Amino acid sequence: MKFTFKKYIFLLNDFTNLLLSKERADDKRKIKKLVVVLIIAAALLLASLFINVYLVTGA
Repeated sequence: MKFTFKKYIFLLNDFTNLLLSKERADDKRKIKKLVVVLIIAAALLLASLFINVYLVTGA
């Protein structure tokens, strides 16, 4: 009787570990994409700042 419960608990544990490892991999990919987007946005904002300063100073 105890063995059957242990078997199901171990199966449930393995299944949840598989799900969590997939979520961690997905999170890593999402973080990598967000970092790339953040770098692009920072570059665009910096370029916009330089263009605005150039236009305001009338150089």
